[in-house]
Amino acid sequence: MTHQIAMMSIELFLAVPMGLEDVVVRKLSSSLCQVATEIHYSLGSGYVIVVLPAIGTLAEEGKDVVFKTLSDLVDHPPLCIFSAHVSLGSIHVPRVIFKDPAELLALAKQKFRLNNHPSMQEAQPSRESSSPLATTTSVVQVDEKETSLHWEQALAVLKLVSPPSFTDRMDESLSTENSNDKESDPVRFRASFDRGDIQHKGVRSQDIAAALGSLAGDRFPRWKVNLTEFDVEVIGRWIQDVEETDRVYFKEVSASNTRKRARTDDDGEVETARLGTTGQSEVQPSQQMESGSKRMQVGITLPLALSACPYRFRPKDGRTSLRMEIAYTLVGLADPKPGDIVVDTCSGVGTIPIIGAAHYPQCLFLGSEILPPNVERANENSREMMGRVDLARIEGCRPQPQPQQPSPSQNSRSHSRPSLILGDAKAVCLRSSSVDLVISDLPWGQRESSHLSNCKLYPKLVKEIIRMLRAGGRAVLVTGERKLLQRQLDAPFAKPYLRVVEKREITIGFKVVAFELVRL
Repeated sequence: MTHQIAMMSIELFLAVPMGLEDVVVRKLSSSLCQVATEIHYSLGSGYVIVVLPAIGTLAEEGKDVVFKTLSDLVDHPPLCIFSAHVSLGSIHVPRVIFKDPAELLALAKQKFRLNNHPSMQEAQPSRESSSPLATTTSVVQVDEKETSLHWEQALAVLKLVSPPSFTDRMDESLSTENSNDKESDPVRFRASFDRGDIQHKGVRSQDIAAALGSLAGDRFPRWKVNLTEFDVEVIGRWIQDVEETDRVYFKEVSASNTRKRARTDDDGEVETARLGTTGQSEVQPSQQMESGSKRMQVGITLPLALSACPYRFRPKDGRTSLRMEIAYTLVGLADPKPGDIVVDTCSGVGTIPIIGAAHYPQCLFLGSEILPPNVERANENSREMMGRVDLARIEGCRPQPQPQQPSPSQNSRSHSRPSLILGDAKAVCLRSSSVDLVISDLPWGQRESSHLSNCKLYPKLVKEIIRMLRAGGRAVLVTGERKLLQRQLDAPFAKPYLRVVEKREITIGFKVVAFELVRL
């Protein structure tokens, strides 16, 4: 690693459940949070940014800590993240091009090189322009390819966390010696693109991904394209406008009083406070982008050991099963306390109660499902996952950390397995005022049930939740039928008993709303 690269901060962007970024940062490993110089996110972006210190600024002991943190992230990825990427930098797309799909497609075909582009005769962007994110990490510069990407640093990080066999192949592919010789096992790569909520008629994600692939192919001519069995994945994403204006800082080195920062109050709730920008990451007027322009962040995917995590294993899926990462983060949003009785009235194949019982063993999780085949699948999922978790512990692997420590005054019995039963959400077989928390992904008429059926189900379901919950009990209900559920909560039978604490839009394939409720 050259001296220039060693002096650059390492920026990671983690793909996480969209709309639940504030929950994810609380679930990151303590070692990652301690080593990071900055952690920030924007609600609704689907990404959390983690900045690690520049290797060249650290003593040997500090370097070892950073290396261990990166290896730990790859070997034991938190269940709340889908993927992790090390940033190469960002590409500036001027407004005049971004607003015109034809111009954007033309720019993609030119591999994002702005010189000689017709539109740039009227609007030339400054080569010095960069983002707050880029300034923070000090990695965005214009290289000889006219794109602000630093491949060497990202590849150095990738080699650091990869097995020696891959490192040798990578070194061989980067070598200039015998460049005309055919390699027996060349490095295989592909390019992907995440467009988020941005739509462009006439410009597909595949078009932009192809341009990124061409960019990587020009930079590394000995690499071979393979879309299914690849060693390196180059990924791009649009940095949303919300990320520039509503960035929340979970951790930063210093602060004055203009930035947003997530902080934890005495009750453990995350609040947002206004803090200031550091001199390191403040954007100077000359560096600000024109209004309406966009930046594309580009990175290389880290090879997370997702398949080795026992908590990500579910042999039986349902038609509308939540992803394990989303279920885990939703349970984190609900934040069960030791001794709580937690119920999922529409448990399906058991994802929420199984994940909850595995990570909150001091709580009792119950799953009620009306379809017998789903109950059978749920119990099989529970047996298989818990069996893998037990095996991982016996073999000395580190499963996902158990965050809860029960107090002496609370029930100390550990419920490591959920109770998954056949039941009807309209008439749950539990005593009144016996439940502390309800967490449910309700049917909302897209792939399960229908709007007409939900109009009959939701009133009775809400009444049952009111009956089951104790005073002060809470509920987190996820639905795409937001208006229908809101009508039930505003109805005379529910309004005196349930208060809406927060409604947040999240993405679980579709955009839905998570209602956080408290029993009065």
